[in-house]
Amino acid sequence: MATKDNFFQTSDGVWLYYEVTGEGRPILFLPGFGESVTMWRHSVPVLSQNHKVICLDLRGHGNSMMVCGSNTQERMAQDIRELIDFLELKDVLLIGHSLGGSVVASYAELQNQHALRGMILVDASLHPFGNAEWNHQKDRGYNIEYWYKRMGPYMYQPLEFAQAYKSSLPAALEPEDAQLLYESLLKLPPWIGVEYQLGSYFTDNMTPLAKRTIPVATFVSHSDYYDFWDSGHEAVKRMTNSPLALCYEFTEAQHHLFPILEYQKFNSCILDFEEKIDSLNR
Repeated sequence: MATKDNFFQTSDGVWLYYEVTGEGRPILFLPGFGESVTMWRHSVPVLSQNHKVICLDLRGHGNSMMVCGSNTQERMAQDIRELIDFLELKDVLLIGHSLGGSVVASYAELQNQHALRGMILVDASLHPFGNAEWNHQKDRGYNIEYWYKRMGPYMYQPLEFAQAYKSSLPAALEPEDAQLLYESLLKLPPWIGVEYQLGSYFTDNMTPLAKRTIPVATFVSHSDYYDFWDSGHEAVKRMTNSPLALCYEFTEAQHHLFPILEYQKFNSCILDFEEKIDSLNR
């Protein structure tokens, strides 16, 4: 049940929803497009045993306020900076899934890695419209017509779109997870989602990764549409200024939702990466 303590107000007046569980060094989770804090329900109980785990609903998502005209990676990066400062967090491990991973990359670039000890890009969309060989999205090469064909049902029939999405989810997903993903997508209005997704698709978050000077990991899997396997490996190759750049491969679920479908391995890999960060300072 949400309370007043689950919200903070950004500098442009938007109220954002977040949850904090546990004590220790902070881990901050960002969900992907149409997802919410419930995305991490299999991770919070494990990681919060020794960490302060913060889960944020990005603006327009979940229980956060919905506004027109500011649903961009740049503004979301600013939101993260303001939440980190509001909670007085230091040495944050910042983790984002899918387009949430794009926001993580944008934050590191636009906010100069403020208060970060590391970041994890989980099947992150790093330049969906780009022409590079590592980009395997079907609307690569600035194929805006394909994007409109794919997202048209979301824009004009969001309920039917969400129902079709739920029907397409893998059978291995727990029914509660499927329902929560469905409900989260329903909360994202098309007039927010279109602005956020299109802006993100035009944004090149791959090139700036070469400037990262903190530990970075990519978590990747193969899947039918959101196949970021090659882009995750490419990102690691480019981060030559990072003291630690690793790629963790998830091969069992073969699905973009592997943080849920393979949550035990997902949690273990987060802890493994953190242990490797700690070893740098020993």
